Amino acid sequence: MKSTFLFSVVLTLISLSACYYDKADKLYPNASSCDTTNATFTKTVQPILKANCTDAGCHTTANANAGIALDTYVATMLAVPQDKLLNAVKYITGGSKNMPPTQKMADCDVNKIEAWIRRGAPEN
Repeated sequence: MKSTFLFSVVLTLISLSACYYDKADKLYPNASSCDTTNATFTKTVQPILKANCTDAGCHTTANANAGIALDTYVATMLAVPQDKLLNAVKYITGGSKNMPPTQKMADCDVNKIEAWIRRGAPEN
């Protein structure tokens, strides 16, 4: 009788702990959110490009690797047509055209760049 009761308690505790993890999205609703609704060049895209493309000195006006500079709005706009910039950061261009070349940017950063471009890449 005692072992049956103990078994029931252990089984109940295991069942309850398993349910806890099934609701992680409800416990942490913003853990994986990526707000792209207000992506602007100045506050969103430029800092991402700075951290991944220009701080290393690769795509600056002074050192435009592959003829691409991303340190100003005007320069960045030259890489926007035909999705040149977007394809590179999404790693869909293949080979050496993937940027940054060492490791893909965080998906959220790529999504922010894409949202800004899809809204017409405004200078804001």
